[in-house]
Amino acid sequence: GDFMRTMDYGKVPEYLSKVKKDIQNEQEIIERHLRQQLASEERKEDLVPMDESERQDLIDALKGRWDAVNRKYQIHGHRVAIENGDIKRKETQESELKQLESDIEKLSRPGPIMIRKQ
Repeated sequence: GDFMRTMDYGKVPEYLSKVKKDIQNEQEIIERHLRQQLASEERKEDLVPMDESERQDLIDALKGRWDAVNRKYQIHGHRVAIENGDIKRKETQESELKQLESDIEKLSRPGPIMIRKQ
C-alpha cells in the first residue's frame, strides 16, 4: 500500500527517541542517588556520640549567648523612636535568638548526638 511509500516509513518515531532519552536520564538520576546513599553510609562510620559533658558545655554556652543577645534586644527593643539601623539590628537579634533557641532545643533532646570523629 501507500503507507510503505511515506517518507518516514521504517524510521523510529521522534517521540520514542524522547522516551528513550527520558528513561536514560531517570536511570542516571537513580544511579547518582544510589552512589550518594552508599557514600553517606560510609561516612556514618565516621560518627561517634558526643560526650555528655561536652554536650552540656555547649548548651550552657548557647544559653549564655542567648542571654547576652536577649539583653541587647530588650534594651533596644523598647525605644519609641526607631531608626533604620535599629530595625536591622532588631531583626538580626530576633533571628539569632530563634537560631540559638533551635540549637539549644536540638542539643537538649534525649538520646545521643552524633558528631564526626576528630
